[in-house]
Amino acid sequence: MDKIIEFPLRYKNIVLRPMCEKDLVDEERWHTVETEWQKWDAPWEWEEDDEPFNMEEEREKLIKKLNNPPKVYGTLELDTADGLHIGGVGRYLIFGDKHLLAVGIDIPPTTERGKGYGKNALLLWIAYLFANCSLEEIYTQTWSGNHSMIKLAESIGFEEIGRIKGVRRVRGERYDALTFSLSRKYFYEMYGDVKL
Repeated sequence: MDKIIEFPLRYKNIVLRPMCEKDLVDEERWHTVETEWQKWDAPWEWEEDDEPFNMEEEREKLIKKLNNPPKVYGTLELDTADGLHIGGVGRYLIFGDKHLLAVGIDIPPTTERGKGYGKNALLLWIAYLFANCSLEEIYTQTWSGNHSMIKLAESIGFEEIGRIKGVRRVRGERYDALTFSLSRKYFYEMYGDVKL
């Protein structure tokens, strides 16, 4: 846990790194023009969000982060190995419980999906979090209509541990809320080649 992690992190065809100011141009485009990804990442939140993307506010937040980097990052940006910025990974607490750490990923450009970037990015992100957090399990959550995320989670070895029927309303239809778990032991047995 006291290992010093140097960025960028690399694994196969992807790179994870802290955000920099030039990323804000992509973030603005992904929040205003290329918004298709919002149909899959907690779409009920986007349907209720009427706040427009504010470049100056985002720049101010970023500058604060750059001036005071966290011990353990809550998000990292995702690049292809050849330097194309295609999204990011993040973490959050389920019910605010520090023992229930969940991971997520967004790849807004539809042209960059289905190339293995998502799986490799999540594997590297999980390795980073296990190396920096005293956790025996990591979680991810999605909804039953997000077949790509379900398939990705299962391909890594996440197992469904919770399902709440019909609580997610997306585009007028009801879906189940799903929670998946991945143990540290299983992760290191299966993915010992993911090095930081």
